[in-house]
Amino acid sequence: MLQALKHAGGALKHAGGALAIAAALAVATVPAAAPAQAQQQAQQQARALTGLSPRDRQIGAEGYKQIVQQFGGAVDGPLADYVRRVGVMVAMASVPGSRAEDWKVTVLNSPVPNAMATPGGYLYITRGLLAMINNEAELASVLGHEAGHVAARHSDKRNSRATIGALGSLAASVLLGGDAANLVNTGAGAWVAGFSRSQENEADTLGMRYAISAGYDPRAAASMLAALDRVAAVEGRESFQRQGLNSIFSTHPVTAERVQRVGRQAAQTGVGGATNRDAYLSAIDGMTYGDAPDQGIISGPSFRHASLRLAFDAPPGFQLQNSPQAVAGQGRDGAQFMFTGVQAGPNVPLQDVVRKVWQETAGSMPQASYAERQVNSFDAGLSQARLSNRQGQQLDVSVNAFRGTGNQVYVLRTIAPAGRGAQFDGMVTSFRKLTAAEAEAAGRGRRIKLVTVKAGDTPERLAAQMSAPYNRVQSFLALNGIANRALQPGERLKLIVG
Repeated sequence: MLQALKHAGGALKHAGGALAIAAALAVATVPAAAPAQAQQQAQQQARALTGLSPRDRQIGAEGYKQIVQQFGGAVDGPLADYVRRVGVMVAMASVPGSRAEDWKVTVLNSPVPNAMATPGGYLYITRGLLAMINNEAELASVLGHEAGHVAARHSDKRNSRATIGALGSLAASVLLGGDAANLVNTGAGAWVAGFSRSQENEADTLGMRYAISAGYDPRAAASMLAALDRVAAVEGRESFQRQGLNSIFSTHPVTAERVQRVGRQAAQTGVGGATNRDAYLSAIDGMTYGDAPDQGIISGPSFRHASLRLAFDAPPGFQLQNSPQAVAGQGRDGAQFMFTGVQAGPNVPLQDVVRKVWQETAGSMPQASYAERQVNSFDAGLSQARLSNRQGQQLDVSVNAFRGTGNQVYVLRTIAPAGRGAQFDGMVTSFRKLTAAEAEAAGRGRRIKLVTVKAGDTPERLAAQMSAPYNRVQSFLALNGIANRALQPGERLKLIVG
């Protein structure tokens, strides 16, 4: 494989050379009098062998709608066009004879760093991952890696064409012994379940080859992987993986050995290439960072939703995760919550809503307490019960409904070890309407802003402009991949502002 990387202009080989051999056979068996027909047959054969067949396109199209829905929608505009151009250029190198229209590259409106691919030439990358990338070559390496999964038909070898299910119930998951934190984005995550180590290694190698073929610096593959190790530092967290998210960490595990291996491969190619740093940074300037305002904003333990004019605060120490379907949180003691919205007519009693949620989560209405009262400006129905899961563990479970405007009802489900349910009392009483000023602030959200380093600038001075509510210098250095070097006057760097 390493020797093949040195010959980017040579024949591309996949899975033991099956693609190159099959394409050659397709040409060899067609009469010499029909070269155009031979070329067309070779191209069709290549597409069929590399995940671009009609069947694969149908699978990819089915997954597209559900992935886009559960990952916050698709980003449109100049940024999406730019990412699409880079992705298509690299992807076309993965399948000789493929056309630009054979590939669909989508930027997902999700803050969770991730990239994925499904059969049929569908490639995805999130805003969260774009924020960590520092040049176009790194972007090309990510999308080339995903194209490698398609070209090598890793989804077929995994033998797990998943289907998207509706977002499950947090209480049901825990009562049955599952991991509730994974309920956010769990459906779409089924399409992007992790590949084996050998498949990841193969996709790394193929992606680097495609990036070289497109003229990019192969060393960007290693620097991109190294950037993923800095996500937790940017967000001020001990570990991004602890959140139980369907992120790039669960679908594409990053290890020191993997970073070193990819770095050695890049060095052994003996080639360089473009990085196009300025073009990339210009493309992401102004991009939304973190939660999209129209999906609500998480800041520490607090959630604010501008258009709903809604706010609440989780218990101290909880890690929160937002998705278009729900807000979920998890505490250090294993306590968890999920906040969702449901539709119910204005005349439907809150007790009926609570009863229905109990039936959905526990299978039946348990022996639960129920009371109605005012919580700030909300009519609320509050219900609690002590239940056992399949392992016999006693749990304090609650279902709380808050009546919004029109047909909207908000539902908060909580689960805690027996005797620990009271930690959610403050969260329940924190539900309130945002003031006009708070709603305006929540509607702005955060974004990426570029700054040009001037003589005398220091990380401390530039980081002071960051909006992050944690170690701003650490966040600034991690976001830009700066370690053990001074800032260079004239260089452009990223800030998180807003």
